[in-house]
Amino acid sequence: MNVDQPDLRPPTHQLDPDAAVREFLDCGITHVVTVPDYVMLSVYRALEANPAHPQLIYTCTEDEAVTMAAGLHIGGARPMVMMQNQGLYASLNAIRAVGIDARLPLFMMIGQFGREYANLGRPPQESARPLVRNCERILDALDIPYFPCERPEDVGNLSKAYRLSHERQWPSAALVGTYTAWPGSGTSDHNGAGGTPDTAQVHDAKR
Repeated sequence: MNVDQPDLRPPTHQLDPDAAVREFLDCGITHVVTVPDYVMLSVYRALEANPAHPQLIYTCTEDEAVTMAAGLHIGGARPMVMMQNQGLYASLNAIRAVGIDARLPLFMMIGQFGREYANLGRPPQESARPLVRNCERILDALDIPYFPCERPEDVGNLSKAYRLSHERQWPSAALVGTYTAWPGSGTSDHNGAGGTPDTAQVHDAKR
């Protein structure tokens, strides 16, 4: 397949945005600091539609999102950050300073923008696109644990990643591997595409 050509097939398994918001609420998350991510657009809509939702704070850059989340945590709030994989690359120095050097809990929900549908159900590190396949490698290099979060049954990994970040006082991430579902889209399929990966397995770098 020519990866430069758009693949218009719909994703065959997707995360439920309402279930994701319920996980945020169960964790007591008070603020979602973000540079909006197209992969997780329906999650933003679900947050806006929920009267009990955490407060959404939009920033211009991912550096701002990371440092604002740090300030909110110091002030007694329970924030998280939402960004694209491109934003992860752009904010590595801020993540290093806030999460690794200062050892503040930094939970990041990262959308794998650009992941081709042919890669669904296969390891993202086999993606033809460097932006996608290097995301996990970057997290591994920084000893940041990450959880897959793309199928409906993966939603519990959001709270696992959030709580692990607080237990360790260290960054953690949930990697959203494909566009989150829209209500009534009819594209959710627990059988996945291109095989069935072990999505319950956390890829936790040894520290």
